[in-house]
Amino acid sequence: MLLFPKNPKFTKNFTSKRLFVKNSKKMTNMLNNYANIALIANESGKITSYQIESIKRYLKRYLKKKAIILFRAYPNIPITKKPNDIRRGRGKGNVIYWANNVKKGDILLEIRCFDNQMIRNTLNNARIKLALKTFINNQEKRWIL
Repeated sequence: MLLFPKNPKFTKNFTSKRLFVKNSKKMTNMLNNYANIALIANESGKITSYQIESIKRYLKRYLKKKAIILFRAYPNIPITKKPNDIRRGRGKGNVIYWANNVKKGDILLEIRCFDNQMIRNTLNNARIKLALKTFINNQEKRWIL
């Protein structure tokens, strides 16, 4: 089931060009609050609900009940597009998908588990599904599940 807001106040937002800036140099929150391994964005851009859902399915398939997965990115921005053979005018297009703006240094997901090496291998394979460059932050903490 794809993620999107259940009852948004406005279904079609203005498009903001400034939020998709690729050259932000700030690393904001590098601290894992809830888990010991985090997937952090290395560049800014947008993540669609399809990408989040594919990562969620992949991690659930391989980790099963060995780990707790916490997603920190939620798609809350509607992306619209008009059909191909339509003349100009006639209002704004329909919502195609939902996305989330991500800045450099934002935490995308956190995983709490005992076996760090297994999680590193699965996260390396899951990073391929994203359109952004990411890295894995590992804090050596002992968690009780």
